Amino acid sequence: MALHLSIDQGNSAAKMALWRDDELVAMSIERSLTPDVLAGFIARGNAPVDAAIYCSVASKGTEVVACLENMVRRVMRLQASTPLPIEIEYGKPGSLGADRIAAAVGARALMPDRSLLVVDAGTAVTYDAVTPDGKFIGGNIAPGMNMRLEALHRFTARLPRVEMPRTLPADRFLGHDTASAMILGAVYGIVGAISYYHSHLPQDTRVVMTGGWAEELSRLCDFDVLVEPNLVSKGLNRILMYNENI
Repeated sequence: MALHLSIDQGNSAAKMALWRDDELVAMSIERSLTPDVLAGFIARGNAPVDAAIYCSVASKGTEVVACLENMVRRVMRLQASTPLPIEIEYGKPGSLGADRIAAAVGARALMPDRSLLVVDAGTAVTYDAVTPDGKFIGGNIAPGMNMRLEALHRFTARLPRVEMPRTLPADRFLGHDTASAMILGAVYGIVGAISYYHSHLPQDTRVVMTGGWAEELSRLCDFDVLVEPNLVSKGLNRILMYNENI
């Protein structure tokens, strides 16, 4: 059976995934998408790749798409005009990040017919709402954890540069020195935002979270959170499948 390839290009690295229908076959995170890297990853599937989809928050990816077109029969780049299995209700759809679209599609694939709050906790944090009938009704963007700490250091006279620990403290919410006060301020600024948005959406809204800090942050929420590390990739694959039937 032919495979699908999804590529989620972030600011510093790209996440590539091979799919057989909804089953994840292989995944790799790469700093650079050279022709050799792309060909080597495609070969890991041990099956022909019939279609590929590319999503980028960093660049147009013209060279990557051109390279894929020499390897794969059908190549899509996710953009505002791409047919989607959800409806975008956004003032300027062209300004909506492709990764936010894909995450919303991925969340709805996991939990159809539910009110959803989709949170991507990475370099920046995005909070997006999807209605039970599949309408993306908007969302917000805020600084991520490290960005908050760096801003505190850069825009004040005496606050130090503090590194975010890999494991977040779960036994307290108030700092006991300057460093812990900054760290917990950043952490609970995000946790508090998730709780705030969740409280203003319908009562049965489910939170679906992805991004590098998703697992740690989800433990600090006082409601159930579904963590899906590959949410954007899942959404990209679902968009590719949706367009097969158009």
